[in-house]
Amino acid sequence: MFGVHRAVLVSQGFHIRRAVALCGAAGIDAYGVAVDEPHDATWGFGGLRETVAASKAVLDATFRPDPHFLGPRERGISDAVAADG
Repeated sequence: MFGVHRAVLVSQGFHIRRAVALCGAAGIDAYGVAVDEPHDATWGFGGLRETVAASKAVLDATFRPDPHFLGPRERGISDAVAADG
């Protein structure tokens, strides 16, 4: 829909692997960069939540069919890249 074939993902370290894996399942060649952040209680909760989210992502990527009604191709990204030059 957006015409993205390659991406650099920047996110928290506890879920960057899932984000990269989901891009791969969608046919997007992705590279992930985890931000450096303090490992406080919030980070620990995020890591715990990620355990469940990663399991769900595996099931979604394996069993959920591709969406049928994506709408028209979105030109915003390709237009922005073309304008950059």
